[in-house]
Amino acid sequence: MQILVALAIMRPADIGGYDGFLPSAILPGWMVDGLVIGWWYALAWNITSGLELFLWSRVFGGGTGGMPRQRKLLTDMLSIIIYVATTAVVAVHVFKQPITGLFATSGIVAIVIGLALQNTLGDLFAGLALNFERPFKAGDWITLDGGIQGFVLITNWRATHVRTRTGDEMIIPNGMVARSRLTNHALPSKLHLANVEVPLTYGFDDTQVEAALRAAAASVSGVLTDPAPIILMHEMKADIVVWRLYFFIDDFARLVVLRGQLSRAVYAILRAEPTGAFLPRHDIWLHRVDPPAEPPQA
Repeated sequence: MQILVALAIMRPADIGGYDGFLPSAILPGWMVDGLVIGWWYALAWNITSGLELFLWSRVFGGGTGGMPRQRKLLTDMLSIIIYVATTAVVAVHVFKQPITGLFATSGIVAIVIGLALQNTLGDLFAGLALNFERPFKAGDWITLDGGIQGFVLITNWRATHVRTRTGDEMIIPNGMVARSRLTNHALPSKLHLANVEVPLTYGFDDTQVEAALRAAAASVSGVLTDPAPIILMHEMKADIVVWRLYFFIDDFARLVVLRGQLSRAVYAILRAEPTGAFLPRHDIWLHRVDPPAEPPQA
């Protein structure tokens, strides 16, 4: 179709002064100009759609069905550059505007837009920096200042979209992401070290406690055996001793679930063993005090 339209809108000047019959000779000038504009933008659409279909979807993934899409900001930027170049060609070829005047006008417009959209542009350039530096990618779990934590879905022109542990989608401006201290839980590897605390009263046998904690870690599916769990006496307080059971996982998304399962397994094993006697408890003793006898009356 585009080839037929191209043949219909060709002028003699477009093909080296050809003086034969051309369909554009019998069409009104405004119609030819409209067809030329439509042809150029259709070409731009075909290029961007082809890149999306045959290149970006293969390199970065399609981003459908809730799956993360990497590098969307850069792919969108290339599409915009293609359309901007198309607009420049239309301005020069159809409207006969000098290229220098076009650049001067676009510079003024850019200054006005920059003043009006300072915060938005700040987020834009922060997004560009994040895409080039790549401190994270779609599919990573990240934690920002303030306890913001989530699964990265996409980084677009203005914001980074993450899915939180509650299943909600949080939209964080790129400027805030760039200014925050960021922890990527997928780097340098998928291994993540977590811990649960186990308070016990004094008098226990430390070898029995360590054996019980190792048995609890081995009973939970998802807690890795290689690297093996680490068991340490963490802190001695006035009435209890706090043990820490450090364990490794390779699926950060399950951290909360695994920590809860491990805490439950620790309690069940300690309660069934002699060490259960040292689980913290508070004993309350109630004493009945008889009122003082009234003095005899004179």
